[in-house]
Amino acid sequence: MAYTTPLCRRGLKRRGGGRPCMDGIGDGGGASRADDGPVRVYGVDFSAAAHDAGRKTWIASGTVDPERGELVVTGLRRLADLGGVDGPRREDALPALAAWIRALDESAVVGLDFPFGLPRFVVEESGRDSWRSFIGSFPESLLGAGHRGTDDPVRAFAERCVGLTDRHGEGTYDKRQTDAAVGARSPYGFIADTIAFHGMRDVLAPVVDDARFAPMDRSGEGWRPEAPPGPTVVETYPAAVLDRLGLSRTSYKGGGESETARRRQNAEGLAAEADVAYEPESDLTGAMVSDAGGDALDAAAACLGAFTAWRRGYETDVAGFDDPDAVALEGYIYV
Repeated sequence: MAYTTPLCRRGLKRRGGGRPCMDGIGDGGGASRADDGPVRVYGVDFSAAAHDAGRKTWIASGTVDPERGELVVTGLRRLADLGGVDGPRREDALPALAAWIRALDESAVVGLDFPFGLPRFVVEESGRDSWRSFIGSFPESLLGAGHRGTDDPVRAFAERCVGLTDRHGEGTYDKRQTDAAVGARSPYGFIADTIAFHGMRDVLAPVVDDARFAPMDRSGEGWRPEAPPGPTVVETYPAAVLDRLGLSRTSYKGGGESETARRRQNAEGLAAEADVAYEPESDLTGAMVSDAGGDALDAAAACLGAFTAWRRGYETDVAGFDDPDAVALEGYIYV
């Protein structure tokens, strides 16, 4: 089933005055099982910038309204502002992000905006037979133990993937099935290689034993027995979430008048066109508009992507994939 229309058009946008909601983000407690429905939903717009990943990574928090079944976005915050983050640099911020995810319970679902995997032929070449075994030992699973001596592990990662693409893939930078479906870049192409490498090495690998990942840990309508208890983690892509809602997927980042106007249209459109509301007492729209980088807006869109994945039971739309079974090894982007 392809999902191409807005979830609802009830005009649920809520705006309130005052300062943006930047309260602490906790797990919220709640249901004992993820299948009962998460009380808290999070969207993370991820940055792997060496000097300011903590400032450029934003987290949107939300709750599921039990009566309306809608997502209420309650807060936006930079990763660097979370307790326990020693500083904005990548080596401090990303371990703190992983620790924050591990501390969540089964009532939470987290949407992360970076590639969770690589094309199937890359994973198979590593000799690993599952997504978990590949990610759990990444990057050794791809590069071997010798990678630790390199001064530029991201370059070694990208070159290894390009070499395998020359042998097994198409072109220079091949895509996963899910990348092609939503218009995402190759996970080892320019810029994306840094994001993918650090996302997989510094966030996924440290949490793989403490969280369950959809759809890789799903079997039928339930979780595989080997999936550990903990929060549910999904990959999402804010640009594709915005695109699905008929909003601007590009040209909304920057300080110009036109970019600012598009950010406002997108921020208001998320609440007006989807089954989403904003915390009435918080000026979340203002927070998204004032962040010229668009990262706060992307975090809110990632939060919606995570909510949509949960509400649809983590169902995947693979009807147009050449290799539908590849998602078990490659991962899947929920929008």
